[in-house]
Amino acid sequence: MAVHLVWLALEQGRSVLMCDLDGQANSSRCFTRTFCGLQASTLFTAEPGTLTQIPQTISDRLSLISADIGINDVEALDLSLIQRPAHHLRGLAVPDDTLCIIDTPPSLGRRLIAALIAADAVVSPMGLNGFSIQGITDLQGTIRKIRKKFNPNLKNLGLLANMVNSRSATHARILGELRAELGDSVLPFTVGNRVAISDAIDAGRPVWRNTSGAGMLKAGQEMRAACEAILGRLS
Repeated sequence: MAVHLVWLALEQGRSVLMCDLDGQANSSRCFTRTFCGLQASTLFTAEPGTLTQIPQTISDRLSLISADIGINDVEALDLSLIQRPAHHLRGLAVPDDTLCIIDTPPSLGRRLIAALIAADAVVSPMGLNGFSIQGITDLQGTIRKIRKKFNPNLKNLGLLANMVNSRSATHARILGELRAELGDSVLPFTVGNRVAISDAIDAGRPVWRNTSGAGMLKAGQEMRAACEAILGRLS
């Protein structure tokens, strides 16, 4: 989802800073295979006022803070360092209208908490199974705590049903129950479980570009609609 948000924002003519906090660096590799400049772990390890590196320039409207091996070690650092990324990101010399998109691992931890402290808004992808829903429940509690203690202006854009099997009665039932219970907290669109999405990411392009075939076209329509709605809610 994060990389598709970047691609759509670029298509809309926006300037984007991509910050990849996931140690797998999949989002970073969508835009370059050679990493340089400011890397993600430095956001945690550099003391306030000592940051000398700048994000890597990918194009005239895209810059990148890439994930590095050290970002995985952040989970073992002192909890007091979780506010550093917010300080550093807000202090970067980037145009005022730059959209910063932060990609985090799909689990609660220091990196996710740090991203929530730094962010203006958060969207939470969720799978339609018991374990994923429990994780989302925990995440929503964490968002409330972050708002109360660190970031009162954090906007919760809602829950996005991800990897949905449109033919699954179980998925349909769970999604219906969630919408009945949580109302507008569940976003009114979904992203299907389609191989076309992973294939497009592997090829370094959005799934709605250079696609053919009914399944791929449907995947592109779903993903673009979700990204357009999310970016629209940020405006």
